[in-house]
Amino acid sequence: MRLPKIAAATAVVLLAAACGDGSGDDRPDGLTVWVMGTSQDALVEYFDGVEARFQESNPDTDVHVEFIPWPDAQESITNALAGGDAPDVIEIGNDQVAGWASQGALLDITDQISGWDAASEMDQNALEYGTYNGVQYGVPWYSGVRTLYYRADWLGELGHEPPTTWDELVTVAEDIQEEYGVSGFGAPTDFTNGIASFIWSNGGEIAVQNGEEWEGRLTDPATVEAIEFYASLSTDGISPQGYVGENELVPLADMANGELGMYIDGGWALASMEEQAQDPAVLEDIAAAPIPGADGIAPAFAGGSALSVFSTTQQPDLAFELLTVMGDQEGGKGFADAAGFFPAYPELLESDEYQEDPNRAAAATQMQNTRFFPTTPRWTAADQDNKILPAAVLEIVRGGDAEEVLAEADEQLTAILNEPVE
Repeated sequence: MRLPKIAAATAVVLLAAACGDGSGDDRPDGLTVWVMGTSQDALVEYFDGVEARFQESNPDTDVHVEFIPWPDAQESITNALAGGDAPDVIEIGNDQVAGWASQGALLDITDQISGWDAASEMDQNALEYGTYNGVQYGVPWYSGVRTLYYRADWLGELGHEPPTTWDELVTVAEDIQEEYGVSGFGAPTDFTNGIASFIWSNGGEIAVQNGEEWEGRLTDPATVEAIEFYASLSTDGISPQGYVGENELVPLADMANGELGMYIDGGWALASMEEQAQDPAVLEDIAAAPIPGADGIAPAFAGGSALSVFSTTQQPDLAFELLTVMGDQEGGKGFADAAGFFPAYPELLESDEYQEDPNRAAAATQMQNTRFFPTTPRWTAADQDNKILPAAVLEIVRGGDAEEVLAEADEQLTAILNEPVE
């Protein structure tokens, strides 16, 4: 699931008047970039800088930026493929690269990537996530991860540090509940990203690719153990029954109002907490730490976006050059800072700028321990459409036998991931 982005609004065009189809035939003096979300002053400033850098070597080529609301993205890209207005460079949710590549929306940039020095400096797992069938279609632009939010004042009063293991998580949660009369930890069942962290931290997998076939791994003992532990947080009373069948938005509201001790969410959740907090002072006591795993920091899904060259561009070389300006260390960090995320360069995340900022240090540390979901267009069908993993956890929480439930879910997962791509 991609990260929540800037609030949706009407598409905006920046930097140049413009528009045309991005083909270069009607507007040979410019390239069009589609960015998902809405315009903000910081982003306007960022793209002013992108255009200035790009025009150092292409002085007669303008950069036209259009903001496409995320809810409109699929329709806009589909229309572009059908011959409508189209970009030259496009932002794609990093979990959607394979899907759009399979539909012919993205250009093969494998050869160009091999000659681009910045590619070797990127998070190589994130770079690999931009491939489909061994072909490079996207490069990571920015990332964001979920972390553990906790009540720093309560943990301090109880003499606890933020938990780093499952055992510590349970201990801290139980102590919070006993001392403050609220649930210690929130484990919503409709939360693939959170469940996946527990699986990965225990050495389990969701699915693996064997040749051209995908194989579900939900019956692997390590995966079963992790899912059983996650489900037990609800059945043992660590997590409220009110979170069963719900996503992370429910514990978010409770966290904002002093009714929960800990839960997992991303940096973008803070703005929602500010909107929902009846007493804003509570937010001053909420801090973040890496997600606790079976025996240490758990991997987190590295959500975010990729940059791609749209398949219909008539200026592929120029489009890729613009992509490099947006996606190198300077461009990638610039956008990440403006949008409130993290650059896809591990070296940058080790700097004091991130590690010594209390609001970003936990996420910066977590960013160095990430994983990705199966790189296939069928993952959306398995997760978003069929909710295979959340549905299995829900059934187990409601009393289903874990091994039987996961065996059935594994068959369904394997079947969906291997369905022909339309």
